[in-house]
Amino acid sequence: MPIEHKLEFGIYHWDTFDNITLLVDEAVSLPKAIQKVKKRYKDRLGPQGADRVDIVNLNGDVVKKFSVK
Repeated sequence: MPIEHKLEFGIYHWDTFDNITLLVDEAVSLPKAIQKVKKRYKDRLGPQGADRVDIVNLNGDVVKKFSVK
């Protein structure tokens, strides 16, 4: 996945059905990125989700993953 974000962490939504990945937000720290994911997806987060949200650092490393229903 190409890095599109400019801040320290990018929040990417991977739609597994259409196999596309979209940058949905950015954050200056990992705790702020996690907070943004929880606020945006709320009760849609869970182990049964088919889609995935990844928090990616500027090196392109996925530092946190969430499953989304």
